[in-house]
Amino acid sequence: MRDDGILTFYALQNTATPGRMPVEKLVSVGRAYYSRRNVGVTRMYAAAGANRSIDLLVRCHNTPSVPGGALYVVPEDGNQYRIDFAQALPDLEAVDLTLMRLEANYDVATET
Repeated sequence: MRDDGILTFYALQNTATPGRMPVEKLVSVGRAYYSRRNVGVTRMYAAAGANRSIDLLVRCHNTPSVPGGALYVVPEDGNQYRIDFAQALPDLEAVDLTLMRLEANYDVATET
């Protein structure tokens, strides 16, 4: 199923004018349809062994790879996640993303 919504990919960029104090904001670099996936036991234990947690696992359809520079994603619910691991699935023209929720959200740059 591809109907869980649209995921927006973001890169972190300095949006301050030259010579001013840096202001880092999320800047959109792409969008994709996604579906939520179940976190398997193997993936869960691998994350626990690396002292990490998996907050969300999604599959982005018609997206053979993560757009260049994208380190963060935001689904339509507005929660911000860091891309912890991206697994390309060339046969499906898709990518699975292992996501960790951010403790503090970044500001999002407005589209112009």
